[in-house]
Order: sequence, then structure tokens, then C-alpha cells
Amino acid sequence: MTRPTDEDRITGWLRSRTPGGSRVLVGIGDDAAVVRSSSGHTLLTTDMLVEGVDFRRDWTTPRALGRKSVAVNVSDLAAMGARPLFFTVALGLPAGLPPRWVRELHRGLTDARSARGAVLVGGDLSRSEAGVVISITAVGEPAGRRVLCRSGGRTGDLLYVTGVLGRSAAGLALLRAGRLRGRSAAEREALRAHRLPEARCEEGAYLAAGGFARAAMDLSDGLSTDLPRLCAASGVDAEIDPDLLPLFPAARRWGCDPLALALDGGEDFELLFAVPKAKAARLERLWPAPFAPITRIGRLVPGRGKVWLAGAGSRRPLPKGGFDHFRG
Repeated sequence: MTRPTDEDRITGWLRSRTPGGSRVLVGIGDDAAVVRSSSGHTLLTTDMLVEGVDFRRDWTTPRALGRKSVAVNVSDLAAMGARPLFFTVALGLPAGLPPRWVRELHRGLTDARSARGAVLVGGDLSRSEAGVVISITAVGEPAGRRVLCRSGGRTGDLLYVTGVLGRSAAGLALLRAGRLRGRSAAEREALRAHRLPEARCEEGAYLAAGGFARAAMDLSDGLSTDLPRLCAASGVDAEIDPDLLPLFPAARRWGCDPLALALDGGEDFELLFAVPKAKAARLERLWPAPFAPITRIGRLVPGRGKVWLAGAGSRRPLPKGGFDHFRG
């Protein structure tokens, strides 16, 4: 059985001891919270980036860091089929940080390409004794009549992902090897994927508004960690075919296994979503060309949260991997 990570145990403990009010429709444990407001439903999500844990200043620029900080937040809204509206930023900055660095960070935070329509409306500022800390809270509204939760998957649904898996992890491998600029187009593509991820807001809104997806989440910690979370929330197992995964084969050139990166790498911020089998063909036929491509990778089957690698007549448990903030 796939065991929950330490991060999952902490989240579960918090959820069990944090009662939601009558206006809380979806609380702790999903990509974003959903609350009932006088005008409908409002979604809220928070993400924190900590220097030395989530980024290194010598591996990126302040502007790129600002853009990424916003993108990873609105990605949670995208996963639930919501349109980003506003966000606030709380900054912890070490003493002596050059003013130009802060100005460039602000340029990244307010870059419309990453914010996907969300507007910076406020925040807080404090001195940090442990490097740069960026905490963002984003607010959105549903694009359709319902939001996409992790718990909506049903047996028989087909599993899809957007984009390419493992590309960001390939970029991280380059950074760890000291190759900060990239010597080829493939290396520069991988570095950009890690430094400047794109939130799939248009794709998530389309899935929700069109009624195609039944469950969804974004892939922030790797497929081998995130898919079991969706399965556990939905009360099902999943079978995925590794031969169907949209990999980043160029990573082999710098000694990485593309499949391992896709399963365990994390920070892809692509969407993972479950579609009723009866709607799959129509979704594939109507999927807009400007969007990130979608790939069917497997299906949901009866079970209670396990993930299986299936294909070529075999079926074996998916090894546990992926990123966990408390285990690395």
C-alpha cells in the first residue's frame, strides 16, 4: 500500500483538528479552499517559497523568482477550474538585500504572464534571519458551475495530464551540476521550465466550464506523490501505463532517466485530471490547439488509494517517490 508522506500526515492532522465553518465547502487538503460568499463561491490558496528549500538566489534572477512565486500559487486555482482574481504577498527579506533586487522581484510578481489575470492588492513585509521567504495568498472564482476537487474521481474515469512531465526536474538537475545557462536548446528549455513554470489556468477553466473533468489537481510534487493523493481523496486506485507518459527524453543527454523525472521530479505544475470515459473522445476532439497538449496516461480502478504501473501484460505497484518538504 502506498504510504502517506510526512507532509501528508501533517496535513491530515491539521485537517482533523480544524473544523470548517458553515460557509467552508472545501477545506484543508485540496489545492485550494472553497468558501461560500454572497455572490457565489470564492477560492483561496497559499504557497510559500523559502530560500534554501525551494530556491537558491544564485540559480535564478529576482524577476524570475517573482514570476515563479505567483505561478505556483495560481496553479492551485487552475487545478480547481478557477480564474485567478487577486493575490497578496508577504515577504521576509534579509538585511542588506540590494534595493534593485527587490525592485526586480516586484517586476516578476506583477508580470501578467505569470499572474494570469490576478492583481496584486497588498501584503506584508518583515526582516528574515534565514534568507528570502515569499508567501502568497491567491483568490479566485469558479470558471464553471462546479469546482474540480481531488475527491471527484470515480472508477472507470480516464486519467490525463497536460504538457510534459519531468522537464522541470531535468532543469533542476542541470542547476545542481552547475550548468546555469544551458549549452543547447534542450537544456535552455529545461532550465526555463524550472525557473518559469506556467500555470494552466486556461486549461483548468476549460475543463471545469465544459464539464469534462470530474477531479483534478496540479503536479507539484511528482506523479508518484500527487496521483496517490487524488486516489486517496476519491477512494479509488489508479493504473497508469509508463509507455504513455509524456516524457522529456532530452534529459538522457545529461544522465537523467526521463521516466524517473516524470514520476518523482516535481514542480511540473501540469494538470492531472480524471474524465468520465463517455466524455473522453469529445474532450480530445474539442481540445483547443493553443492550449498545452493533453495525454491520456491511465484510468481509475476499484481500490483505496494505490497506484499501479500497468502495461505489456504486467501490473506492479508504483514505487514511492516524489518531493516531501519534511523528507526532501
